[in-house]
Amino acid sequence: MASTKLPSGASKKFKPTDEELIQDFLLNKINGRPLPNNGTILEGEMFGTEKNPWEIWEENVENSYDGKDLYFFTTLKRKFSTNSLRMVRTIGLGSWEGEDIGKEIMANKTNQRIGMRKRYRFEKSGTSHDGGWILHQYSIDSSLLPNPSNMNNYVLCRFRKNNSKPRQKKRKIVAPETVATVIPFIAY
Repeated sequence: MASTKLPSGASKKFKPTDEELIQDFLLNKINGRPLPNNGTILEGEMFGTEKNPWEIWEENVENSYDGKDLYFFTTLKRKFSTNSLRMVRTIGLGSWEGEDIGKEIMANKTNQRIGMRKRYRFEKSGTSHDGGWILHQYSIDSSLLPNPSNMNNYVLCRFRKNNSKPRQKKRKIVAPETVATVIPFIAY
């Protein structure tokens, strides 16, 4: 995996805002401009790959920030054809399942929409990793691009272990009610 590396001796602290991730990193990447050198952002596949999240984590943990976050540039792949609006969300043995509809990211100075952030959770029933990985996907608003067809479906992803207890799928258990049938006694 290629990466944009920190200068030697730099701190492993990297707490960019959503706005910085979109404007300073993703927009510059898409437009072929230099990226800020204050963070390591890898390039790799986070969708449609045969690797599992824990394998990707282990291979790249040295690039994590405080052992919590890894950042990746990745490309989205269309599920059925180049015209399809549906994207591939598989990864290794499971898939990324959306947890929200997304949050608009606005530029502080202009209050203009610059992109979206969506949260995904790794799901693979029957494994200890079900719900154990989180991915935040940052995408750029097409209004910021002179030619939206040239954006190569690039997104920026923040990837981390889910240290909170994974959500349990709620199932409603309905116990059968005991129904007493009353049979009238008729004496003859």
